[in-house]
Amino acid sequence: MAEVKRGERISLLYESREFEVIVIDPNGLGKGRPSIGFGLTMMERYGSLPQSTSSQWVETHPNNEQKFLKVPSGKTFEVIQINDYLVVEVSDWVAVASDVLKNPGKVRKPTRDGLIDFLGWFAVKGFYADTYAVLKGSYTEADSRAVSAWMQVRLSGISGRNKYTKFLQEQGCEEWYEYANWTDYVYQALFGMKKKQIVEVWDLVEGDRNIGRNYISQIEGLEAVAYCEKQVIELF
Repeated sequence: MAEVKRGERISLLYESREFEVIVIDPNGLGKGRPSIGFGLTMMERYGSLPQSTSSQWVETHPNNEQKFLKVPSGKTFEVIQINDYLVVEVSDWVAVASDVLKNPGKVRKPTRDGLIDFLGWFAVKGFYADTYAVLKGSYTEADSRAVSAWMQVRLSGISGRNKYTKFLQEQGCEEWYEYANWTDYVYQALFGMKKKQIVEVWDLVEGDRNIGRNYISQIEGLEAVAYCEKQVIELF
């Protein structure tokens, strides 16, 4: 089986629609199970969200240069720069579409209709299954369980994340960079580095047995961050 690499691009025919998928992390969902995403152009083509609009929503943290997508509701989603592409993870695109539909006054009716259609046929797990079949040559029961577990962690974390956001608002957070700073506090406590720094270290030393990240799947990482955010609220 060929090694899957970060930034690898594949053409995927999913539900009669052809996507260009980009690998974000070869081991994002566990060893040998990559996390995937696609760019602003693909979302315009199949989600009807104009690239001119989504690109205006992309902002950059002034301190660590990390990019994120800030939708009209104020929620933010991570944007990963891979070569010349701005990539958003697949399930985050689904969340973006859902959030935009909850704020219908911010987009035109054709865009709303396109997003509704996008959510109507799009399924994250099925998308991962087809992508794994192309990347790995198969989609096993173990792969299915891993994707299901990862999706469950993301879904269960939404309510906790909302509580944490409300808590930060109560502490006076208003600007996007203030929320980003709190994210860095959690990463600093967990890993001894800010988020941008540890991502750079992970990329640099991938495969080094002395680096704990190589033993932590994205599922475990999400659970750890969620646990720490819960502790912040409870200890406060």
